[in-house]
Amino acid sequence: MSVQMTVMDQVAESKREVLISSPYFVPGTVGVDAFADLRRRGVKVVILTNSLAANDVPVVHIGYARYRVPLLRTGVELYELSNSGVERDELETFPSMSMGRLHAKAAVVDQSVVYIGSMNLDPRSDSTNTELGIFVKCPELARDVARAIDMSRLHSSYLVRFGPDGQSLEWQLMGEQRDAVFTSEPDVTPIVQFRNMLLAPFVPEQLL
Repeated sequence: MSVQMTVMDQVAESKREVLISSPYFVPGTVGVDAFADLRRRGVKVVILTNSLAANDVPVVHIGYARYRVPLLRTGVELYELSNSGVERDELETFPSMSMGRLHAKAAVVDQSVVYIGSMNLDPRSDSTNTELGIFVKCPELARDVARAIDMSRLHSSYLVRFGPDGQSLEWQLMGEQRDAVFTSEPDVTPIVQFRNMLLAPFVPEQLL
């Protein structure tokens, strides 16, 4: 059994809340369905991943971007780490959450069970890479890990949400400048956005 299947099995058993930090996040339709089932059962789902500007492998962002709208429609809370926000705040509360990008892979289930390991929620981690991780049932550790993730998502990230039309996306900057709202991928040039748009039809998701 893959590490990803083990993690998702544990997540699926959640009764109240799931908090996930995954730098490269490509859930696929199966993952979206799993999160939708959690939401139907009233489980709060919060996901933190890299924004396009913070992602050191921009092509992976193409696979992730395909699922933002379906995830939001299920009621998932989706946050993307702000490249400029992390550099400005210089948060070092959690290993590998500095240098302008997210790298920590962790999950907290029902504020009591913690996963920490090398696995991202993407196809490569499931079928190609060799991954490892550990589950710990420890409310004290769960609180510490949740607090560390929350510091990044609440102070150095964008909340991804639907715009007033209920269709288009917008990015609300978290932290002290919550009135800052963007209607396109923040912190990236139009050239980068155009490049990803051109590559999108040709990117094989199973290799991301």
